[in-house]
Amino acid sequence: MKTKFCITLIFIGALASTARAQSNDDPTARKLYLDFGGSVGLFIPYDQAKGQKTLTGSNAMTTLQLNYHQNYFAKLQFGQTTVNFKSQSNFGAVNSLIDAKANSTNLGLNIGYQHSFGRWQPFILAGAGASFIDVPATSFSQSTNTVNYTTFSGTYLYINAGGGVNYKISKSFILFLEGQGSTIPNLPNKSSTHLSGISAMIGIKAPL
Repeated sequence: MKTKFCITLIFIGALASTARAQSNDDPTARKLYLDFGGSVGLFIPYDQAKGQKTLTGSNAMTTLQLNYHQNYFAKLQFGQTTVNFKSQSNFGAVNSLIDAKANSTNLGLNIGYQHSFGRWQPFILAGAGASFIDVPATSFSQSTNTVNYTTFSGTYLYINAGGGVNYKISKSFILFLEGQGSTIPNLPNKSSTHLSGISAMIGIKAPL
């Protein structure tokens, strides 16, 4: 549901910003300008389980970026990472197997640098923020001989860095490819922590 919400925000923002951009001169010629956009892509965790099929997931992100002289920028990003989750636990004679999804909703601020070569504009960025995670979990009650299935939730520091390239399609649209490496350093190192990894994304944005 959160992923669908992110994608909806991307399209609504793109339509609004396009209408505004078409009524003005090229916004990127200003000293300061904003662009709004979003991206979707593939997520691959760092901590893969040995001997098991590679875990993969998805990433959806909405961004609002403040640009200064076309070279420096600060980007606010809001998105969700979802990854396949498998966990097996043994409680005496009872075995428990979970095959589900884990996700983190991330809100962060990045600082970056970009440089134009005609229509192409490579960029690098780094930042931090908050990650709100939801991961399946199990516990065993000896008094009732019951395995309880719950969701572990928490808020943790989120750190990311990456780079990519913008391609200016027109005054109103910019297509971009971006790769980000992200980590949640204080999350306990268990099988439920496959939420640190590499994202490869494609997206579109429009200057405001």
